[in-house]
Amino acid sequence: MNVAVRFTLLLTIVVGMTGCAGNKSDISGTITRDGKPLCWESEGGHLIVIFFPEDRAANKEVYSATTDRATGAYRIPKIRAGKYTVAIQQFDERHRDALDSKYDPVKTPLRYEVRESGQVIDIDLPKDLP
Repeated sequence: MNVAVRFTLLLTIVVGMTGCAGNKSDISGTITRDGKPLCWESEGGHLIVIFFPEDRAANKEVYSATTDRATGAYRIPKIRAGKYTVAIQQFDERHRDALDSKYDPVKTPLRYEVRESGQVIDIDLPKDLP
C-alpha cells in the first residue's frame, strides 16, 4: 500500500476518534483547476480534501470532507471556526496523484479560514502546478 493511501487511512481513523468541542459549522465548496472541473483520465479514483487546523493547541481535530469526484464538490459537517491548511489529492485507481502531490498534507500551500456555518470555500487550483 503506498504511503499516501496509508496516510489518508490514518487520517480517517483519527477523524473518527476525535471528540466534539466548541461551536461547529457546516462548510462546502468545489475544487476546480484553472476555473474548470477536475479532469479524470479514468472511471476509477477518488478526490480527497482534508482541513488541518493551523493552531493545533486550540484544535487537534482533522476534518476529512465527503467529496463528489464527478463535480469536484466537497462538504464538511461540524467543523470548528478557525484557520486551516487544506490538503487536496486527486488519486486515480492506481493511487497516482494527478496533482503531483503538490497539495498533499505536507506540501500544500493552501490556507483558508472557516468563519460561519454555511460558508462556501471554493478552491481553484492553478493549471500549472506550483
